[in-house]
This record gives sequence, C-alpha cells and structure tokens, in this order.
Amino acid sequence: MKKLIPFFLFAIFIFTDANAQLVQSNFTSVVTPRYICSGSSTRLPYVYRASVTGLLPNTKYRYYSQACRYTDFGSSNSGAGNPILINGSSFRYTTSTSLSTPGGYDSLTTDSQGNYTGWFGFVHTGNARFTAGNYVYPSITLDSAGSGSTYLRYALNDSILVLQFADSANAISGTGLYGISLATAKNIVSLYDNVNNTGRPLAMAIVESEGIDASAMPSLVPYYVDSVDARNGRWGTVIPNMLSTGVRRINVHRLTDATIANFNTDADGIWPSGISTVNPSGGSATPIRLSQQDIQLSVMLTGINPDGFRLEQNYPNPFNPSTTIGFAVPSNGHVKLSVHDVLGKEVSVLVSEEMQSGTYEVRFDGSGFNSGVYFYSFDFSGNNGTLYSESKKLILAK
Repeated sequence: MKKLIPFFLFAIFIFTDANAQLVQSNFTSVVTPRYICSGSSTRLPYVYRASVTGLLPNTKYRYYSQACRYTDFGSSNSGAGNPILINGSSFRYTTSTSLSTPGGYDSLTTDSQGNYTGWFGFVHTGNARFTAGNYVYPSITLDSAGSGSTYLRYALNDSILVLQFADSANAISGTGLYGISLATAKNIVSLYDNVNNTGRPLAMAIVESEGIDASAMPSLVPYYVDSVDARNGRWGTVIPNMLSTGVRRINVHRLTDATIANFNTDADGIWPSGISTVNPSGGSATPIRLSQQDIQLSVMLTGINPDGFRLEQNYPNPFNPSTTIGFAVPSNGHVKLSVHDVLGKEVSVLVSEEMQSGTYEVRFDGSGFNSGVYFYSFDFSGNNGTLYSESKKLILAK
C-alpha cells in the first residue's frame, strides 16, 4: 500500500497540470468589446461580461482574469495584463496574479448548475501580446474550489483587436474618447456603431469612480488620468480611426445584472454638441470629449411604474459636492431637468431628452459651483400634448 501512495500523488499532479493548460472552452462572451489599445504608458481599463460553465455546483472558486493570444493555447500560461477584479460592487486592481496569495485573486461562486456569469476586467500592459494588430482573448484562471492551486485556464470564445493610439487612417490605429455623463458610478458603458444595439460593441468602459486608488493603477493614458479617473459619471475608452459610421449609440448597463438602464443615440455619429466620432484622428493627444449635452445616461429605475408626475426632493440636502434627484413621468415625452441660481439664471442642464414612462434618478455634481441656494426645475412636454412643470430648492454647502 505504501508503494502506491507516491504513484497516486504523482498521478494527481499530472492530472492537475494537464487541466491547467489553457484551452478555449467553457468561457463564453455575453458582451465583449471589439477593440482595446496598446502602449506601456497609455494604458486603459477594459471590462466585459462572460459566463464560466462546467464547474462544480454551488462552489466558490478563486480566479483572476488576463488576456492571451492563440499561441498560448495548450500551454500553462494564462497570458498577460493586470486584472480588474469585480466582486459585487467592489472593484480591485492587482499587478501580481496569484491564486494562493491574498490580493492576487478574487472569488466567484457558481450556481446550482455549476455556472457563473459576471463582469471581468483587465488593464493592458507593455507585454508583446498587446501589440497593435494582434488579436487577444480574455482569459480566466481558476483554482480547484478554494485550494489555491491552479486547476483550470480558459480562454474566451471571442477575440479583441489591439489598436495603437495614432492619428493615422488605418485599421490598427485608434483615438481616445471619454464621456461626461450622469451615469451612476460603477455601472458599465458600451459604445456601438449603430442605433439598434446590434452586434458587438466597439468599446466598453467602467463609470468612475469605481473606488480604485489612481496611484495603484499607474501608466494610464494621460487623458484618462486628467479627465476621467475618480470623477463621478465619467468614463474613458478608445475607438478605431477607421469608423465611417461613427459612434451612434451609448448604453449604460447596470452593474448588478447588465440590463440597460438608459442609452443615447445619434443617427450620424455627430453628436448634439457638434462633436464628431466619424473616422477620428486624435490618437491619445486629442481625445474626443462627449458632454452631458450628448450623453445624459441618467438611470431609469426598474419595477417602478408611475401613475403620475413626481419630482423628488434631492438627497442629501444640503449636499457637497453631489446630490441625487429623482423624478417620474407617467407617459412618453420630452424631459428637461435644469438647475438655476437664486437670480433665475440657468447654470446646468441635467437632462434634456425624449424619455419613456418611468421613474428616474440623476446626479448633480456641484464641484464647480459656489456654496448657496439653487433651484432645480422639471419641465415635461408629452407626445400626447400633456404639459407639466415643477421646481424645488437645493442647498450646496461646501
């Protein structure tokens, strides 16, 4: 019997090592961007949603996410990139992947069928896998149900084309794009080249602020550091320079279940502020900036069907620097929600768009305003001819 023990342990080692080879299996895209970018000092965070299948039911696994190339398939290498670990509403970033060292992994728990669906993310690095023109596959590395030993390596069924920041008009060049919106922090934004939400998105981004300390994520592209990071409602990504349609639809997805909370569309890719997303050529030095005039992305609450108009008192009130305003519309029509000073001067337009019947929340950021009393006004013009207006007071106390 004693002679059998070493052989048994050796067999387990061989079996585990074989299962740890990277295979394109059991990792299926739900929604994944078509493009990411490259460069060791022009990094960006990326996010996608996918399902892991074929695991033990109701079991917790340690994991981390990266990106690989097809040349990694069959090897014991998961690829490269630094994981963004998303667990519920918690976002973490690590530069050191390890299933046995706290901080180097996160955990997921499968359902009764042995499956898990969720958000995953990574930041590209200077690794050669992230060379412009390459296609990379997001990957996931898992242990054997909490053991800390690498047991499974899966590559996603969809690949992503790597671009380079440049002003060139070619298939592997890209331009930065960032948005200033009313989207709720930690939700996910997706960008499409059509208004119908068909096919795969051009790009996907996390709405700031996701709670990751900027100092812990070095070498981000400058426009992300200067204009996006840690600023509520903002998000940043990259789009290809060869884009004759432009960006025509932008969704905001709920972090909880990926459902679309709201979206904005533009029929020709030239948005209301006059900003064009058609065949851009700004690289990283001159990114495209979409404002609230282009993309409000306010959030419609689910499961709440209003039977009348309602403008909620903002909360908190007094506030510093931001506050949330809720309102309800019982029918489809144009909504304008604006903020005025005590002299009646309009100082900010939070919403100005066609909206469906529903209950909504938007955020007002008073960072650029002086302390004092302000008023917010709600004006509705219905498709059926209904008109409604209401105003309330809010107090900014810095």
